[in-house]
Amino acid sequence: MSELSRVIMKILHVYKDFYPPIAGGMERHIGLMCRFQRQWAEVEALVCSRTPRTRVVERDGTRVTEAGEWGRFQSAPISPTFPWHLRRMRADVVVIHVPNPTAELSWLLARPRGRLVVRYHSDVVRQARAMRVYRPVLMHFLRHAAVIIPTSQAYIESSPILGELRERCRVAPLGILPEEFAAPDPGRVETLRARYGGDYVLFSGRHRYYKGLPYLVRAARAIRAKVVIAGDGAERAASMALARELGADIAFPGELSHEDLVAHLHGCAVFVFPSVERSEAFGISILEAHACGKPVVATRLGTGVEYANLDGLTGLNVSPRDPEALAEAVNALLEDSARRERMGAYAAERVRREFHAETAARAEFALFQEVWHGHLARD
Repeated sequence: MSELSRVIMKILHVYKDFYPPIAGGMERHIGLMCRFQRQWAEVEALVCSRTPRTRVVERDGTRVTEAGEWGRFQSAPISPTFPWHLRRMRADVVVIHVPNPTAELSWLLARPRGRLVVRYHSDVVRQARAMRVYRPVLMHFLRHAAVIIPTSQAYIESSPILGELRERCRVAPLGILPEEFAAPDPGRVETLRARYGGDYVLFSGRHRYYKGLPYLVRAARAIRAKVVIAGDGAERAASMALARELGADIAFPGELSHEDLVAHLHGCAVFVFPSVERSEAFGISILEAHACGKPVVATRLGTGVEYANLDGLTGLNVSPRDPEALAEAVNALLEDSARRERMGAYAAERVRREFHAETAARAEFALFQEVWHGHLARD
C-alpha cells in the first residue's frame, strides 16, 4: 500500500446526503471514507442540498458540492442540475453509492470522464413496483461499472441484482472508529443503569420500516429486563403506540447525542438488532455495540448482518419477525454474564482488527487504484 499511497488521483464520492449533518449509516460511511482517503488522494463529494439552492461547503475537511433540489420522491432527490454538476466535477474515479436513482440516471445522462465505481450498499426492497420498471435502467448503469463493491460476500450470493453481475463484484466491508466508543463517562453510565433498573436491553438507530421494531416491542413483554428503544424516525410514533397498546414497559429516550449513545451502549447488557428486510445490508450499529464490548442479538437476513454479528461468537442470530425467538435469545444472554463478557470481549477485539474505518478506506482505495490503472477495466 505504501507505493499506492504515493499516487495522487482525484476521487469523487456521490450520494444523496453527507455526514455531517445527515447522520445515517451510509452518510457516516461516506464521510469517513472521504476523511481517510484524503491522505492518499484528492477527494470531493457531490450530494443534494435538501433546498433549492446549490452551495459548496466544507464538511469535516472534505469539499462537498450540494446541488439544489426540488424535493424528494420515494426518498430520491429531484435535482435537474445534478447531471451537470456530475459532468463538471472532473475526477479520475467516480464512486456512486447506491441505491441512488438520482445519481444513477445522472451518470447515464452526463457520462463523466472518470472511471465508474459503484459502492453497493443495498438492493431496492420497499419500492418493488417501481423497481420492476426501473430495473433495466439500473442494470444498464451497473454494467458500465469497472467494479461493484458490496459490503459482504453474503449479499452477493443473495442479491437478485448482484447475482447477475457477480464477475464485477469485489467485497469491502464497512467500518467505524472504535476509539470513539472506548471511553464513556462512568457517572453517566451508572445514572442510566439506575434509571433503567440495572441490566437493560438496547436498540439504537433510525426508526425505519425495515428495522423490525414492532417485533422488538412485542418481544419486550417476555424479555426479563428493561427494553430501551433509542433513536427517532418515521416509525417511532407507531412503536410507542404499540407499546402502550400491549402494556409493554419500554423506554423511548429519543435521538441520542454521541456521548449519550456511548454511555447507553456501555451501560446495556445486550444490544438488539431486529431488522426484517434485506435493506439492512450490513449493520453499522452492530459494530458500534461490539466496540463497546456488548454482544448483539440480530436476525438472519441472508445479508452482511450475519457477517457483522457472528452467531455464537459475538452474539446470537435468530429468525426475523419472530418475537418469541428474539426474547428467548436475549434472555439466554441476560442469564449468563460470563457468556456475555466472553462474546463482548471477542467482538470488541474483532472490530478493532477488522472493521476500523481506516482499514475500510484502504480497502476501497486499493480497488480505486486498480480501476484507475486499468486492472479492473470493463466495457
